[in-house]
Amino acid sequence: MVELEEEPGEAAWKIRNLQDYDGRLERAAQRFDEISRERAEPALVVYETALMKSGRSEDEIRGLVREFRETFEDEEEPLDIPRVSSIMSVEGDGWFFGDESLRVLTGRLLGQFQHRVAQYNYVDEREVLRRWADGYDTRLFVRRRIYETEPVVGVVGGLDLTLLQYLRVAAGGNTLVPTNNVRRALDALGYKGDVYEALAQAEVLALYLELPAPIVGEMLEDLGREGFADFPEPPRETAAPEEAGDEGVPSEGGSVEGGQKGQASAPEAGREDSPRTADGEQKG
Repeated sequence: MVELEEEPGEAAWKIRNLQDYDGRLERAAQRFDEISRERAEPALVVYETALMKSGRSEDEIRGLVREFRETFEDEEEPLDIPRVSSIMSVEGDGWFFGDESLRVLTGRLLGQFQHRVAQYNYVDEREVLRRWADGYDTRLFVRRRIYETEPVVGVVGGLDLTLLQYLRVAAGGNTLVPTNNVRRALDALGYKGDVYEALAQAEVLALYLELPAPIVGEMLEDLGREGFADFPEPPRETAAPEEAGDEGVPSEGGSVEGGQKGQASAPEAGREDSPRTADGEQKG
């Protein structure tokens, strides 16, 4: 496991001190805002995620989702999870790029969230999905690398970690998608590790940058796509001459004991959050 006690602060400094940092941040925030505005209905968020398994481009997938919305939207009948499930049960595979397996996957995911919504009273679908995406239980299954046993989406099967994270971000979760470009950017910043470690590193980096994780994900995506590696180096602290001459240097009468100063420990960036319920409420 990669140690994260000291690295995140340095990596955050490198990003924050890029000459075009403000411009990169603005572009990332604007792009994420534009994508988020299209994700109005939770049922279509689930539909979009299932279509991502097709390997088609995001533009092509969002185009099909928009076409579905325009075809079936009705002022008197919202495109909630039960209605979308009903439509897809009678429609053909054309709404799934001709792939029946994608239709089955979408139906199962919608069924899981419909059951989840039914467990709450007076909570709308959007909030139910957000609570799932940001819930302590969901984070724990990912952190322990057993997301396949997560009881809402994991048990359905068919989604790898990248698609699971795509759904969490689309549902409003404060996390990001560990794409190849994100991992490439982290590698240039000095991080190593597998996809799970990349996700943990990027989320901790977002805390140090004091930015929402999805926006940091967009910035890392751009840096990785560009193959950017020319990050500024933070200044290194050096001891003053008089201090270097007084500390730990043998004197004429013998050696000096206890010459090292106490060192301040780095922020506990890798520390796990305190336990929370699936709804995000902190336990006592």
